[in-house]
Amino acid sequence: MKIIFPRIETFHFHKAYDGGSKYIHYLSQELVKQGCKVAIITTPFKKGDYKTRFYNGVEYVFLQPKYSNRKRFVNIPWKKVFAKNLKKYLEKTDFDILHSAEAFALPYLKKKKRKPVIYQCWAMEAWYGKEPTSQKALKKIYIDKFLRKPWQYVLENSDSIAADGNFQVPRITRLGIPREKIFFLPNGVNFKQIQEIKKNYKDRRKDLGIKKDDFLILSVSQIAPDKGVDDIINGFAMLRKDIPNAKLLMVGKGILEPQMFNLVKRKGLVNEKDFFHRKNVPEEILYNYYFSSDIFVAATLSEDFMITIQEAMACGLPIVSSAQPYLVKDEVNGYVVGFKNPNGIKDAILKIYKNKKIKKMGEESIKIVKKYDYEKIAESAIKEYKKLLKNYK
Repeated sequence: MKIIFPRIETFHFHKAYDGGSKYIHYLSQELVKQGCKVAIITTPFKKGDYKTRFYNGVEYVFLQPKYSNRKRFVNIPWKKVFAKNLKKYLEKTDFDILHSAEAFALPYLKKKKRKPVIYQCWAMEAWYGKEPTSQKALKKIYIDKFLRKPWQYVLENSDSIAADGNFQVPRITRLGIPREKIFFLPNGVNFKQIQEIKKNYKDRRKDLGIKKDDFLILSVSQIAPDKGVDDIINGFAMLRKDIPNAKLLMVGKGILEPQMFNLVKRKGLVNEKDFFHRKNVPEEILYNYYFSSDIFVAATLSEDFMITIQEAMACGLPIVSSAQPYLVKDEVNGYVVGFKNPNGIKDAILKIYKNKKIKKMGEESIKIVKKYDYEKIAESAIKEYKKLLKNYK
C-alpha cells in the first residue's frame, strides 16, 4: 500500500517547523515502519534541484514551483500551481491513497477516475482562523473565492475526512459534510524518541543565563495572531510580582515579532534577562529547551490540537493552556484557563508553583500523552486506508 502526502514545505528538507509539516514527517516514517510505502510530494528546497530523495524510508519528490514564501494569503497562487503539478504527477504514478490537507487535492479530485482521497482538515483556518475571519472588503472576497471555496470543494468530494477529535465534528458538519465521512486521527507525538533524547539532553539554562533556581516558563508556537502571545506576556508580567525569579522563553517565529518585543518593553521586561526569544530551532535543541524548563504555557485562540503541548507533556511538564481539555486535565496535569485570559494564565502558573505540583503534574502529563504516540496514530490511519481501499474495490 502506497500513501501520498502533498506538502508545500517539509520539516526535514525545508526546515519548516510548523505543526502540519512535523505531523507528516513523523507519521510518514511510522507508516513505513508498519509496512506502507510513503511519498511526500513537495517543492524544491534548492533552486532547480528536483532530484528524488529518501529519508528514513520515506520518498521525497520535488515538483515546481520553488516555494519560500510563508505569508498566509499571498501564497495561494503558488499553491495552485503546485496542486496542478501534483495532479499531473499522480496521473503517471502508482499509489493507493492520497492523504492531503488544504486544497492540494482539488485538481486531482476533479478526475472521473481516481484513487481514494483523505482530507486532513486540522484547524480549518479558512473558516475559523483569526486572520481570515477578521478580513473585510476586498480581502474578504479574496478569501471566500480563493481559500474557502477550494477547501469546501475538497471537503465535499474527498472520500474521508480526518478530524483531530470530537470538537471538530460540529465545525465540519456545519459546512454540509455528512458525519459518516468523518473519522478521528489526532495529532501525534514521537514519545519513544523523546524518552531517548531525555537520557542525554543538554541543560540550556546556562546558555540563556538562567540560574538553576530560577522558574523557567516555556512557550513554543508561531508568533502569530491566533497564538495569544500577548496574553502570555501580559500574564507573565503580572506573575513576576509574585515570582520575581520567573523567566519566560518564547520559541518560534512569525509576523508579530515586532509587536511582541514592543509589548515586552512596555511591560518593563528586560530582553535576554527576564524574557528570551529564540526563533525556530532544530529538533534536538528544541527538546533541550523543553527539558530545561519548569512549566509550559499555550494561549492559542482555538480548541485545536497543539503538537507543542503534546511534546511538552512527553517531556514531563505541567501545562497551562487556553483550551485543549482533552490533553490538559484541571488539577491533574495543569489547568485550562480559557481564551484571552492573561489573569487566568498568571493564577494557574502561580497555583502550580505555590502548591509545589510541578513534578507530580509533569508525571501525569506523561501518562496522558502516551496514547498519542505516532505508532498508534499510524495504526489508526492504516485502518482507514484499508477501509477505503476495500470500498473502492
